[in-house]
Amino acid sequence: MTSALLRPLTIGATIVPNRLMQTAHSKQYSDRFETPRETAYYVRRAHGGCGLFIAGNHFVHPSGSIRGFQDAFRPESVAANRAMTDAVHDAGSRIFVQLNHHGAQAQPDGPDGPRTVYAPSRILSPSTSHATREMDAADIAAFVEAWATSAALAQDGGFDGVEIHMAHGYLLHEFLSPLYNARADSYGGDLEGRTRFPREVLAAVRRRVGDDFTVGIRIVANEFHPDGLDGAAMRGVIARLRAEARIDFLDLAAGGYHNVHYVFPSSPMPYAWLRDDVAAVKSANPDVPVFGVGAARSVEEAEEVVRDGIADMVALTRAQIADPDLGLKLTGRDDRGIRHCIRLNQGCLGRGSRGLAMSCTVNPLAGRELDRLPRPRATEPERWTVVGGGPAGMRAAIELAADGHDVTLYERSHELGGQLRLARAVPGRESVGLLVDDLVRDLAAAGVAVRLGVEPPALTGNVVVATGAIAPRTTSLALGGAYAPDAARQGIVDAFAAASAPDRLGGRVAVIDADGSAYAAGVVLTLLEHVDELELITPFETVFPHIGAGYDRPLLLERLGAHAGFRRHVSQRVERVGAEGVVIRDAVTGAESLVAATSAIVGIEPRESVTIAVPAASRVLVIGDAFAPRTIDAAIFDAVEVAYDVAGLATLRG
Repeated sequence: MTSALLRPLTIGATIVPNRLMQTAHSKQYSDRFETPRETAYYVRRAHGGCGLFIAGNHFVHPSGSIRGFQDAFRPESVAANRAMTDAVHDAGSRIFVQLNHHGAQAQPDGPDGPRTVYAPSRILSPSTSHATREMDAADIAAFVEAWATSAALAQDGGFDGVEIHMAHGYLLHEFLSPLYNARADSYGGDLEGRTRFPREVLAAVRRRVGDDFTVGIRIVANEFHPDGLDGAAMRGVIARLRAEARIDFLDLAAGGYHNVHYVFPSSPMPYAWLRDDVAAVKSANPDVPVFGVGAARSVEEAEEVVRDGIADMVALTRAQIADPDLGLKLTGRDDRGIRHCIRLNQGCLGRGSRGLAMSCTVNPLAGRELDRLPRPRATEPERWTVVGGGPAGMRAAIELAADGHDVTLYERSHELGGQLRLARAVPGRESVGLLVDDLVRDLAAAGVAVRLGVEPPALTGNVVVATGAIAPRTTSLALGGAYAPDAARQGIVDAFAAASAPDRLGGRVAVIDADGSAYAAGVVLTLLEHVDELELITPFETVFPHIGAGYDRPLLLERLGAHAGFRRHVSQRVERVGAEGVVIRDAVTGAESLVAATSAIVGIEPRESVTIAVPAASRVLVIGDAFAPRTIDAAIFDAVEVAYDVAGLATLRG
């Protein structure tokens, strides 16, 4: 039977070849104008079976421009857009462009200097905490014209259609939502008023591009806020918009920067988190294509979304960052196993929040399609020994074996996975188990000889050292750190031991965190499942400062606050540990206080590399945490670079 995902779909004036798509996502591969890097990223996924892309964010007005993104309002954009759209069309796919303005979420400092931050009302931005300017009639008219001009330029640039962004707490969504819109004039108040500006934008765009061009919207199906618009209210908004303008598709989303974990759902969110709302919108709008985000219970069940009428297209955006051949695999045209997105938001959104180009935890070639070309199989295969069965060692063995080398992997424990075995046990990070399963599957498929429960024999020849890291009980960090230089540190349990057996710690635990990363947060989340009280002591000014301010952090803080026994002590250094408890000193005031006796004290310190001796005559490549403890992203990045280094196409430290 032919896959439902392979059926073409008519969307306005556009016919797309199949039902798989990538929604707009921030990559920061281009600045002001589209680039060959961005084009190569799309073309690679077009060859992998994706039928429709939505390029975004393209900004419609200078007050919305952001470094690393495209300006839709510049006439100079047409030529760059045409080069990209032609390449995507030649690869067999279709591409729309998302036209947007961030409104209250825009920074007051733009690429060209200070600027006004616009919103329907004067509010404090939930993403920047800056106050906004309430737009007047002239502002609104200027933005209506900006959207229309940008749509016409997009049409000239060869895009198959435009998507007007009305979601995620950006400008048009802000007018729709009572969370942002407190106006008392004709652009606020009731449904008629709150939809007026978006309706004016839709009408102006349609007048400018004509009827033979596809125009749709990205809109939230639910704001998931007690004072916002629920699913039924949003379906009413959609109906009012459609009553006055021809809308060729509905691309659904949820939430906003008031609850950003709905905008960028991570591993704690269920896979089909928006499924019911998507189905309800489709039921209410049977005559218009609906794009389903968060509707599939797993990537393998994408076909069910289309077959059962939940949505007309399945948006698997991060899944296709992770596996550019996902479309071919889901439709049976490629029988290799799927490389799953593990939804940690580290390589994609995490890098973007720091102004860096998008990458991917499990696919470090994402965005590097131009400078990491497919490797040829080795003409003179070599014998390689990989020491360590964590993510770095497993992936390095897979890559080398795939290139034709004879690879044996040694892991001294009786189970593969390394630190991933602890990571997948963290509440909300169970998706890490997908990575372990994928790597174990790929080791077998590549023909790697795996030796568990043994130390490697005498190491000679070609060796990859991927022995990982340990969690020290305490350290003597030269600067900072959680302890005063002469602090007593008796009886402290290291992080790995605590996370491996949290039920042995008792009901009241003190945690001294000198790490502050997602690793430390994972240990704390694990312990909170097993203790009644947890006293978190940290020298940092806030808890887990190395987890960025955006995206996953609000959800983490929400989960910490939901535990009745969680308490935090920030900007504190440990003076001494004794029978009475932990004596801490405030870094600002110098005042001492006591965290009373607990059943256990857990120390979380930056991890230390595990090293092994290798004969000098051997060729040795040291990767992952064995070189320097970092993230899963770094472990897999290093592993892939090993194969390019061996192929003579890159240089790797070692």
